[in-house]
Amino acid sequence: MAFAAPPETKLNTAQIRQAVGGHHVTDGRHWGHDYFLDVRLERSENGRTRAGRWSTQNNQLCLLLPEVSKVSPVCFDVVRVGEELQYRDAGSVVYAGTVRKSPSR
Repeated sequence: MAFAAPPETKLNTAQIRQAVGGHHVTDGRHWGHDYFLDVRLERSENGRTRAGRWSTQNNQLCLLLPEVSKVSPVCFDVVRVGEELQYRDAGSVVYAGTVRKSPSR
C-alpha cells in the first residue's frame, strides 16, 4: 500500500516570520535554532552554541552567521512538509526540523 507524501507549502515572508519568530526549530538531535522576536538567533549545532541574527526578505529566511560573514546573510526558501520545516538552498534541503515553542528565558 502506497502512502501519499505530505503536501509541500513554500512559505512567504509573513508565514516564515509567523512560523519561526519566538520559536525553536530542531531536528531533535544535531541542531536547534532559537528565533527570538528581537531578531536574535541562538544556534546549537553539533554541541556548539553560536549567536547570530535572523530576518526575512524576498520570501526567504535569512541567517546572519558571524562565522560565515558579518554582512551577508545566508538565505533559504522555507517549505512546510507535513509537520516539518525544511530550509532549502537551490532546491536542496539544508536543514529539516520541527517547530516548538521556545523555552522562556
